[in-house]
Amino acid sequence: MTMNQVLEKIYDTKSVEDAEGNIINPFPTATSYEIGTLFQNLIKEHKLDRTLEIGMAYGLSTMFICQAHRDKGSGSHIAIDPFQSTYWKSIGLLNIEKSGLSDILKFYQGLSYEVLPQLLAQDKIDFAFIDGSHHFDYTLVDFFYIDKLLEVGGYVVLDDIWMPGVRKVLYYILQNRAYEVVKTQNNENVGVRIKRLTKRFLQNPLERNYRGVKFTPGNICVLRKISEDEREWDFYRSF
Repeated sequence: MTMNQVLEKIYDTKSVEDAEGNIINPFPTATSYEIGTLFQNLIKEHKLDRTLEIGMAYGLSTMFICQAHRDKGSGSHIAIDPFQSTYWKSIGLLNIEKSGLSDILKFYQGLSYEVLPQLLAQDKIDFAFIDGSHHFDYTLVDFFYIDKLLEVGGYVVLDDIWMPGVRKVLYYILQNRAYEVVKTQNNENVGVRIKRLTKRFLQNPLERNYRGVKFTPGNICVLRKISEDEREWDFYRSF
């Protein structure tokens, strides 16, 4: 795996820098090294050329994804973030520029529920990372449009499944849509995993646990689209 030098420095120093030279610790908000390398390997292994993410922040996941395209010699990436120039001080875009990956990225500064419908008239995608608003309704709307854009056999990743609202969207997908959970390797510290699983249980001890999502050790869930939407007009499963 090729490690981008800008990424390597960020993980070594645990810091990012804005345009004025101010130093900021991006963690734990920023994408972990383990998740970033998982994305990079998934995109390269399955030759996923058209990728998209909702929520760019400091640009770490964006760099991993764009670097995967650079390494395999093809591909383009779309990132959507309404707060890149305000809350995030354009640090994500600055890191992409420093990495020499600007030609791979198409960036939209806007709300995902406004930008995604505009993309429906464009090409399909092979991979999407949903890491925007973590409210149930906003995450579900993000998934709705991503599903319209995603090719059969493509992958969608939901971040922060420790949050009940995000897990509820996952339960909806697994009960009502043609997606399967993709097992991924978890290299996190055992203590971190136990703490995360305990927290999820305490949030709602009686919560139903479709396909082991609640007790998935990692903080993300990778799904693969099995088929197009073939539900009957009145199909519904409780979630």
